Amino acid sequence: MLDPRKLHLLRELARRGTIAAVAEAVTFTPSAVSQQLSALEREAGVPLLERTGRRVSLTPAGRLLVEHAQAVLEQLDRASAALAAVRGGPSGPLRIGAFPTAVRVLLPAALAALAAEHPGLEPMVAEIDPADVPSALGAGELDVALVHEYDFVPPVTDGSVAPSRCSPSPCT
Repeated sequence: MLDPRKLHLLRELARRGTIAAVAEAVTFTPSAVSQQLSALEREAGVPLLERTGRRVSLTPAGRLLVEHAQAVLEQLDRASAALAAVRGGPSGPLRIGAFPTAVRVLLPAALAALAAEHPGLEPMVAEIDPADVPSALGAGELDVALVHEYDFVPPVTDGSVAPSRCSPSPCT
């Protein structure tokens, strides 16, 4: 059986392009990432990486496995969320990205309300440029983001991001 933690590393390699970038993103050493990917290749029984000097690229089998890994990891996230709901509500870290003004003006009251309604959550806030939100969400670096749009700047459109609209009434 394929290890989901190793599948996560393979997916990160497909997104980030280098073992060093994956290591930095997941706070492993490059050697540990390389060893985990080699173990995944043994589990899969086919070469997933093509090594050329100090560089690696995905083989066709590696690209195929990344597609399946994405679906598997998303399903595991949904299962974890469902179990959290059964346990009595969401708990654990909640990585929130927001533009600087929102961090200082909008989020304090929202975080207070969130803590009152879901005391098991551990919100972690990071300032982020709205243009960087889709890649941060896709890479699993954020769970949710608060962004803004300008009239003269087209919105970032990414099929993996589900926008909500808020006005003085509750968000939709």
